[in-house]
Amino acid sequence: MNKFFRVLTIFLVFTLFTGVNAFSQVLSNSQKKDILNNFDKQIKIITAISPDNIDMIPVYSYQVSKAEDFLRDNEKHNTDKEIYDKYLELKTVLSHSKEVVDFITPRASELYYIRAINLLTNNKKQDAYTYLQKSIAAKPDNVMANYELSKMSLDSNQIINTTNRLVNILTKMKPTEEEKLLCQNMIAYTYDKNLLQSMALIKQGKYAYAYDILSELEAFCKKDAFGICQSSVVDKNMAICKQGIYDNHIDITNRALKVGDIKVAADFVQNTYDYFQRNRESIADTDSFDEVVNKVVNSYLAQAKLMKEARNNEARTDLLAKARELSGMVGGKYEEAVLKQIASIQGTVAPSDAKLDSIENIAQNKGYSLDYPEYIKDTTSIATEQVTQIEKDYIPSSENKLPKESVAVATTKVKTIDKAIDDKFYETRTYMQVNNYEKALEVLEKANRLAKIEGDKKAVEAMYKRAIREITVKRMSAAEYAIFEGNVTKADSLVALTDDLITEYKMKEDTAIVRIMNSYLRAIDDKVCSKKQDEINVLVYDILECIRKNDFFTAEAYINKAMEIKGNNECRLDKSRIRSLKRQIEEPLQYIEMKENAEEYLANKDTVRFFLEYSKLEYFFNTKKLAEMSVQHQSLRNLLYAMNDDALSIKIAESLIKYQQYEGAIEAIGSLKNMGYKAKHTKKIQKKIGQMMSLQDVKRQEKISQSYRMEDKYNNDKWFKYFLKEYKKNMIKFQKMSF
Repeated sequence: MNKFFRVLTIFLVFTLFTGVNAFSQVLSNSQKKDILNNFDKQIKIITAISPDNIDMIPVYSYQVSKAEDFLRDNEKHNTDKEIYDKYLELKTVLSHSKEVVDFITPRASELYYIRAINLLTNNKKQDAYTYLQKSIAAKPDNVMANYELSKMSLDSNQIINTTNRLVNILTKMKPTEEEKLLCQNMIAYTYDKNLLQSMALIKQGKYAYAYDILSELEAFCKKDAFGICQSSVVDKNMAICKQGIYDNHIDITNRALKVGDIKVAADFVQNTYDYFQRNRESIADTDSFDEVVNKVVNSYLAQAKLMKEARNNEARTDLLAKARELSGMVGGKYEEAVLKQIASIQGTVAPSDAKLDSIENIAQNKGYSLDYPEYIKDTTSIATEQVTQIEKDYIPSSENKLPKESVAVATTKVKTIDKAIDDKFYETRTYMQVNNYEKALEVLEKANRLAKIEGDKKAVEAMYKRAIREITVKRMSAAEYAIFEGNVTKADSLVALTDDLITEYKMKEDTAIVRIMNSYLRAIDDKVCSKKQDEINVLVYDILECIRKNDFFTAEAYINKAMEIKGNNECRLDKSRIRSLKRQIEEPLQYIEMKENAEEYLANKDTVRFFLEYSKLEYFFNTKKLAEMSVQHQSLRNLLYAMNDDALSIKIAESLIKYQQYEGAIEAIGSLKNMGYKAKHTKKIQKKIGQMMSLQDVKRQEKISQSYRMEDKYNNDKWFKYFLKEYKKNMIKFQKMSF
């Protein structure tokens, strides 16, 4: 027995020693310290939970859950007194905070609402709005929060928002009787308040503001379930507003014209036109509009007449285009008169260029209606309207699920003797719905083989026709959309496939097919025409870029390319801008050709002949005012100065005098100035050039402008005083003489 107790004692001591040793392994001093620190952190977090901070409730819930998990994880360490004390402390504060969170969570919407009302009492509407939004986020059917939001909408003149929210409360929430009465009264008040406000704004002449309110009232009246609206009063005041807005537009346009702001006036003319086009039933008198259009157009025409320099070609063209567009708003004889004035300013009724005309005439007209003439049976110009009706008859939509000419309708109407054929018809319908046309026709072929009697054969034939027509419409519709996307290859393929199908099933004489193809081919060509006009407009931009970079040959290539663009015979493309740009680059192109010819002499080391040709080039550059076109030119004087050979300058001057190129000669002499010569060193030759040039210039028709050009060029340079004095003196002398 003693031996047994001794063994038991040893076992217990060993177990105790092992347990203590194990505990000491689990919790070292540093580990214990970490656990205590974590308890402190959790206690700090949980004690920070406050019922005043409603926004943090979701966070608080998460923190409580984490703290509960922490307690469970650390129960095993409760044998340590310090840890156990912290455990009890955290458990106590957690119990209190959890009660707070559990209490607030279902009441968050009400607490937000109470806080919003307090803020409204202190006139802090923006903050109150925020809390009301939070209130309905926490509980969407909080009646009073929604009611307060509707009041705020009313204060912002958002009638529809106000009434929609109030109606929503009455129909979808569960308001008390008192709350119902509040909402109904608010709806009536909303209508009355806004109607009175709109009338007050009309009296103040603020028609646009009044119209906005009345538009909201009109929308509300369409859904008025409470019998509050007086639609006739709303409509009457809307008509007054429309006329008032129109009159305001006219008034502002006239004021802009009075201060000379044509751009603003033109903008208002466009806006006014758009406005009364939309409201013709309310605005009958447009005489005042015609008057302001006339003023703006006349202003544009007057500005265009003053723009005679080459550098203003683009600006003049833009002004005339605007005048043409505005005159079209009035139309009739007025538009005709404006177009005549524009033609007069442009210099010709129909600007013509033999080369461009030739390029355009040689180019072939292109179009689907030309490629498939067998379908073009009329010359109607209402293809788009016909296509709309065709698609309504054949193509299903959300509003038209069973078009009357579709296969789907036929399957519900056509009944045969053989049920197997009917089944094939329904199978055909299924394949047609998913646009698997090959499979649909294959199924119809099977139905055809099943048909044994005359009635069934006719039914199958009728279904074939339905299917071919529907496939034609769907494919041609897809082709039209492909053109809209700019995918011409796809459109070509779809049209060709459709034609092959019609040919294969021998339906080219079918009146429905002819109508479908005729309409679609014309409608597609209309879209192609529009795309080609866009292509021309892009080329205009490219040409302008080339002109800006002095790349006139590329600009000419683009111009020729634009002239080759054609649609079908009925496609009218506006190429007036292209022709205008061609006239604009003609002289720069001529300058480049002259320059290249001159440079050939330099390449052949014939320096004198080079400068003779370059002198002609410079005269052309100056008289045609190519600097205004940004054409880059190095002056003859600078070229000679760069050679730094005074003997060459004198030799070139003598040669230019010999060939009566006096303007070039004086420039050659001018290079000596750059080399350091004094004016007195060239006195004799300056006088000689001045005398000879005056004799030459006096015979020219443009002698006055030529004389002014010389004075402008040399008047402020005393180095050329001998030349200019002699030139002016002899010009007067020779003008008095008869030749």
